[in-house]
Amino acid sequence: MDNGQLLQLVGGFAVGGLVAGGAVYAWAAKRLKREHERVTHVEQARQLGAQQLTQARKQVEQLQRENHELRLAVRPAPRQAPAPEVAAPDPAEAARLYAESKLNPPTAEPAPKTFKDTVVMPRSQY
Repeated sequence: MDNGQLLQLVGGFAVGGLVAGGAVYAWAAKRLKREHERVTHVEQARQLGAQQLTQARKQVEQLQRENHELRLAVRPAPRQAPAPEVAAPDPAEAARLYAESKLNPPTAEPAPKTFKDTVVMPRSQY
């Protein structure tokens, strides 16, 4: 093997290494770019979600304020309940009614039967 062949062999290895290194670099750069785009997309989605959450909270607060205002507008003013007029009972009338209730107790009506009376059936019927 002379120097020319050795130089070609070493040069071929060097060029092959450079080509392989370039291919690995291109592949790694492509993956890094995809990962960077994915991270950027996730960050934008997170920010959008945070903005929507803030807007939703503001809307909820606004609706609660409006609801409270409407409740105050619809709620009628509290009314004072009229005091019941209690007439002083006549002591003589009260005594007469008490005496009558003791002398003439109310007649108690029999309670209606809720169940039929139990009847023993002869064996021939079943």
